[in-house]
Order: sequence, then structure tokens, then C-alpha cells
Amino acid sequence: MSIYDDLLSDDVSVVSKGLDDLDASLRMKNDHSDLLGTLLMLSMSPDTVIVQKVTWCAAKMGQNKVKDKRIPSLLVCLAGSIDEIVRENVAWGIGEAAGTVEMADDCMSAISLLLDDHEKEVRGMAAWAAGRVYHKCFCMDDEIKMKLRGLLNDPSEYVREAAKFALDD
Repeated sequence: MSIYDDLLSDDVSVVSKGLDDLDASLRMKNDHSDLLGTLLMLSMSPDTVIVQKVTWCAAKMGQNKVKDKRIPSLLVCLAGSIDEIVRENVAWGIGEAAGTVEMADDCMSAISLLLDDHEKEVRGMAAWAAGRVYHKCFCMDDEIKMKLRGLLNDPSEYVREAAKFALDD
């Protein structure tokens, strides 16, 4: 079966295997932008692991510089997820897509939300993503700058370093 067929399966284990195969193929820099519509559909799955893998694959497409506005759109919709890994993947993917596609206001709103996250991994990745958007697109509003300045005093060194990167001119 193909990755596409696996992703359309009613069997969660087959879908999960399809997402693993997609991840492996994306790591080899293969273009799978034709699967973005299917990933959008899977992003609504009640299965947390499936959504984690979907956001990872979408972020990897951003890293591979796939020029498709559906990537940040898919990610932004999941910024409020209850799952920490999904939220971290969202921030990573928005940062990776910076400079490849136009960053809409909803991307900046998602980053702003994630900068306030209770998990340091998510805050750090959101700060990094804010820096990527700023350095690639020259886009950062005053609210995000204020939040990043506050993160310079975060208890986590990872978060502090990401905030420094984001604020670096």
C-alpha cells in the first residue's frame, strides 16, 4: 500500500505506520505536499499520537521549505491543543515555515499564545519560532517583544536563550 492509502485507513495502527513512513520520506527531503489535505483531515483525529505525528510531518514540510500556506494554517489550528508535544510541534513548524510562506496574523497569535505556555519546551520553541519569523520576515509585534523580554528571566536556560535569539537584531 502507499502512504496515501495508509493515511486513509480506518485502522489507527495503519494510519500511524503511514505517518511514520511519511516522516521517513520527508527526512529524505521528498515532496509530499500532495498529502497536505489528508494531513489537515487527520489533524482532527481524536487520537493524540496521530495528531502529534501529523504536526511533526507538517513541521518537517515547513523545514523542507514546501511553499504551501496550508502548512501554517494546519499548525495554527492546533496551537491550543491540550498535548504538549503537539503545541511544541506547532511552534517548531511555524518557525520552520518562516520565510517560505507569508506569515499571517494568526501565526503570530499562535506564537504569542505559546510564549505563555506552562511547559518550558513549548515556551522555548515558541520563542525560537518568534525569532525565526522576525529574522526571516522582519515581523514581530510589540506584544510578542514584551513577552520575549519577560522570558529573558525565565527559570529555564533553554527558554532564556531562545528569547535572546528572538530579540537579537
